[in-house]
Amino acid sequence: MIESLSGILLEKAPGHAVVECHGVGYWVQLPASAYELLPAEGRPVRVQVHYAVTVDVRSGQSEHRLFGFINAQERALFRQLITVQGVSATLGMAILGTRRAEDLRGAIVAGDESALRGIKGIGPKLAQRIIAELGPVLAGVAFTPAPAAGNTVRSEALSALVSLGLDRVKAERALQGVLKEHADGPPPLEELIKLTLKNL
Repeated sequence: MIESLSGILLEKAPGHAVVECHGVGYWVQLPASAYELLPAEGRPVRVQVHYAVTVDVRSGQSEHRLFGFINAQERALFRQLITVQGVSATLGMAILGTRRAEDLRGAIVAGDESALRGIKGIGPKLAQRIIAELGPVLAGVAFTPAPAAGNTVRSEALSALVSLGLDRVKAERALQGVLKEHADGPPPLEELIKLTLKNL
């Protein structure tokens, strides 16, 4: 599997780049937002890569594609997006082309459907599915690495909130908001639960 490419940027355009590595030019599809972050043509460049192979069932022909990203965080979000039913690799790239990966991650965790529904190919149902499936996952990613004690308090608080009948996804978002305000360390369990309930 190809994880990254380091070489000379031969060509760049919104949506793709050509990177020469040891005499071979690789055509790499990029999110539109990556264009301004690339160096000038002729300069050294390094891109993170997701290598995908699709096979046509009828003809048996295979297609090999390289999806490139400015950093590993952007690639990780892309890989999570394409696990959602209805999100193809092309749509995943379109989503990442709208804004920075960290902003998209925050919007998904916060349940901001409007940030997704404005993207061509994403309707209300798919936006809701992305948020429902990835919200809890990305919220967990946002907390790592965290002190073991902090993780324990967070897990206990989430379990308590769910046992009160709260929706797990909503409880996770509210809990994340409280913990962000206490970056130096989580408050005691009882206080954490009370603050989270106020944050709903």
